[in-house]
Amino acid sequence: MGELIRNFKFLQEKGFKIAEYGFAESISEAIEIANKIGFPVTLKIPSQIHKTEVGGVLTNIHNVTDLKNLSKNMVSNLEKQSIPFDGLIVQKQINGVEVIVGLKQDAVFGRVILFGSGGVLTELIKDVSFRVCPITEKDAEEMINETKAKELLYGFRRKDVNISELKQFLVKLSHLSVKEIDINPLIVNEEGCWIVDSRIFK
Repeated sequence: MGELIRNFKFLQEKGFKIAEYGFAESISEAIEIANKIGFPVTLKIPSQIHKTEVGGVLTNIHNVTDLKNLSKNMVSNLEKQSIPFDGLIVQKQINGVEVIVGLKQDAVFGRVILFGSGGVLTELIKDVSFRVCPITEKDAEEMINETKAKELLYGFRRKDVNISELKQFLVKLSHLSVKEIDINPLIVNEEGCWIVDSRIFK
């Protein structure tokens, strides 16, 4: 079933919201899931590897024909890279601001939480704020305000997102008992925060 599904289930049990998804063992199953969830959808492999680098994630798929063609191309490209087919995750496309959140063990400060601009350009932009865990909502607000992501979250050419839920998300994450977690992206919009990908080391 893959590490990503296990991560999703773990995070759901802890009370975090995951964008609706289903696991398919074949392209025909992927089509069934997409019809049930409703287009547009994203398609991704269930591994913890960096999916973008290997062509393991596709977004904004709007119909069955595109899903069928794109999924066949994805599987073919993975085979060329000697990455075995281990099923596909079909997930509801959530639009909003992409941010990165995570936990890690720092050699000096111990357990820390991070927040910043997310998506495929995370490592290039390096727009991240840190705090020692656990944090308060005031800490969470300060972290948000210290990043460039703030401009997008507070309504730059769009509606304001649900900042209150984002702060609560960060506080809850700071109490999570895992060795390391990387959630990128977390999609934040006016309705709340939705996890669409994660890497967890327990």
